[in-house]
Amino acid sequence: MELIPDRVVQGDIERLRGRVDAVTIPALRNGSHDPSYPTTFQISPQQRSIAAALIVRRMGVEAVPTLTCRDCRRDEVSGVSESRKGSLENILVVYGDPFPGENRGVYEFKKSEQLIRGLSQESSRTGVSVGTITNQYAQNRDDEVSRTLRKVEAGAEFVLTNISFEADSILGYRDELLSAGLDVPLLFQVSIPHSRNNLLFVSQHFGIPLSRTVRRRLDHRSSEAGISLAAEAFEDLHREANGVHFSYLRRTRNPVPAYCALLDRLEVGAETLIAPLELGRPVAR
Repeated sequence: MELIPDRVVQGDIERLRGRVDAVTIPALRNGSHDPSYPTTFQISPQQRSIAAALIVRRMGVEAVPTLTCRDCRRDEVSGVSESRKGSLENILVVYGDPFPGENRGVYEFKKSEQLIRGLSQESSRTGVSVGTITNQYAQNRDDEVSRTLRKVEAGAEFVLTNISFEADSILGYRDELLSAGLDVPLLFQVSIPHSRNNLLFVSQHFGIPLSRTVRRRLDHRSSEAGISLAAEAFEDLHREANGVHFSYLRRTRNPVPAYCALLDRLEVGAETLIAPLELGRPVAR
């Protein structure tokens, strides 16, 4: 599950202990109203993500920090591997959407595979596993499949899809990846919409198509609609992938209450978690 530590407190993380395999932590810039890292505190998005992941890990929950090509310096890569203090086993690499206007961020790494290759060279010494993202909604699916395979060739050891709300949006793309030769674990990302407006905003700004079924489900304006939608997507998908990653679509809110409601509905507890199976066989959560 994705968590932004600034949105949660220690008690929230304790509610997830034993119910999830790990939490992912995005790499975000610090802002003027950031309670943890105000703008006067000089810290990069990747340093912030790793620091937060270390704190979460010490609370007893496995954590996966995120590195983004945006604002990541080449001279920072070796320090990233060292700063994990030997307790973080995985790192997720994303490209990073440019900020609007002139403040788009600095891209010393023009492609994700360049950052992945640098981290992979370090991981041979530190033992960290590097993962990456693939986008099933790309306009040119053939190019996206090829791009994903290049990331794997560069050293990515697992792949996570873009957000999805139902099985039809992702299974065909999964088959294309496997047919093209993908040979590392593939995880599906299922997102919980906060509301209809939240869903439409993300769809319009990030080019994520929505089926009539998904739109209709969120028209009821029920606080449970998004949770029900995610639960049904999980039931349809969890046997088709090597794992499922949950995210909450409205990042300004604490997602833990929604996550716990979803886990309750799925009847997921510590005793129901099953370790990932060997590559090529799906994992049941």
